[in-house]
Amino acid sequence: MTRRYANGLTILSGYTFSKSIDNGSGIRTLGSDPLFPQNAYCLSCERGLSVFNQFHRFVTSVVYDLPFGKGRKYLNQGIASRVIGGWELNSIVTVASGFPLTVVPGSDRSQTGNGYDRTNATGINPALGNPTPAEWFNIDAFSLQPLGSFGNAGRDVAIGPGIFSWDFSTLKNFNFTEKRYIQFRFEAFNFLNHPNFGDPNLTLGNNRVDGNGQPIVGTGSFGTVTSTRAGIDMRELQFSLKLVF
Repeated sequence: MTRRYANGLTILSGYTFSKSIDNGSGIRTLGSDPLFPQNAYCLSCERGLSVFNQFHRFVTSVVYDLPFGKGRKYLNQGIASRVIGGWELNSIVTVASGFPLTVVPGSDRSQTGNGYDRTNATGINPALGNPTPAEWFNIDAFSLQPLGSFGNAGRDVAIGPGIFSWDFSTLKNFNFTEKRYIQFRFEAFNFLNHPNFGDPNLTLGNNRVDGNGQPIVGTGSFGTVTSTRAGIDMRELQFSLKLVF
């Protein structure tokens, strides 16, 4: 959706609903997708969500020139025009689903030396209705496979934390002449200070397991989130002055 500039306001919004499936997503920096199959003789076993898949992604940007000040609809004369007139507001909001993740045993259970084993699936849905950093997915959905065998859990079956970020800025030009002015700018990144969590720990072997190979809750870091997402910091504020002549 696009609203072309009119009455000081312009909006650009986009929503994407998608699902991407492959048997290997290539070299990348997202998620935890292994570079190679756990069993080179069964590429069909690798069929799953692409590591870059996002089910939902919404981004909107807004630019609004407040209707106050010289040449605008309200308060276009006098001291009030100089003080509260000429301000511009800018905003970018991003909301998106998390990326797919692959759970691993943390040891060479297949005893093949390839290092790309997955765990077994127990038949329980790994998705939780209310995930928290203490348990982002249902760890009971996974178990260690017997030694000498490949895991039957699918590739990229867990979904990591989503993204919510609001960047905001405002600016005002203080004119000396038509071509010379000082621009004041205030910018806020992640304005609401919303935590964007990093990926959870995906190594089942970080927990102790019971006799069935099931991870025991509270005995390790498996399934927990201990960091925030790289590239989206907590709230950052900055002010600047720029002389244009």
